[in-house]
Amino acid sequence: MNLQFAREQYRRHSQPEATVPDDAHAIIALVMDELHGALQRLCIASENQAALPTDAMVKSMSALYILQSSLDMDSDTNIAVPLFQVYEYCRQQVMAAFRKDAGHGEGLGKARDFIASLKDAWGQMDKTTFEPKSTATQATEPTV
Repeated sequence: MNLQFAREQYRRHSQPEATVPDDAHAIIALVMDELHGALQRLCIASENQAALPTDAMVKSMSALYILQSSLDMDSDTNIAVPLFQVYEYCRQQVMAAFRKDAGHGEGLGKARDFIASLKDAWGQMDKTTFEPKSTATQATEPTV
């Protein structure tokens, strides 16, 4: 993952007073948390047949873009490709809700549940996996 890219994307899409963490693990955890909250708001609105909150739509799409673009598709495709596919599924469900496609509420619920599972798994991971080993052996940002 390109840590600097993810940090800058989050800063661009977050509120000015938000504090962006410095380590890759915490940034992804924060983005997943924001995405889960936004998907939850969309699900609630959909269940109540209310207008979908525009800010939750924008936050969902931004977070999904950050997560997809932060994947290292060159190093470990065994993890990156399935994650990309889950994020893409979620993006498609948000777009279906935006278009008011039939059954979009069920798709939003599945997307929210996928992200909740990933968020829980991410929280259980050892964050030292994402820290640089040393400046002499690793000159680039940590990758996921």
